[in-house]
Amino acid sequence: MVLLKLLEKIPFFHDFTSEELTRFIEGDSFFANYHRGDHIIREGGVDHALFILIKGAAVVTKENKPEMLIASLKPGTTFGEISFLTHQARTTNVIASEECTVFRLDGKMLAKMDLSIQNKIKDQLITVLVKRLDEMNMTLVRLAR
Repeated sequence: MVLLKLLEKIPFFHDFTSEELTRFIEGDSFFANYHRGDHIIREGGVDHALFILIKGAAVVTKENKPEMLIASLKPGTTFGEISFLTHQARTTNVIASEECTVFRLDGKMLAKMDLSIQNKIKDQLITVLVKRLDEMNMTLVRLAR
């Protein structure tokens, strides 16, 4: 029940019914826990899962500059979507900065889902990617000034 309440707070899951969210929760393979310092994603890795941070916090780094913080992730953040969609190797590290619970989805798991759920996930991914593109465009405009 606690996990359901957490999912209901995450914007990615707002279009999902309580029944659909309960299916995710009952399929415990959708969730993983990480301790502080654990790699959720390792740069160069070839796993092709999509992640949504449900609880906790994480940071994004690069191997060649581990001290440089690229981003701080908070609950609701979607990450790993590029590798999920393109099957390319991971380009960054994502490291738990505190105890984390993540929703993890790979292509095989997605293929087993009802088409309506697949479509909701794809729609949410499009929304995430468009938002990221818009943020990047705004950053480029600021830098060009």
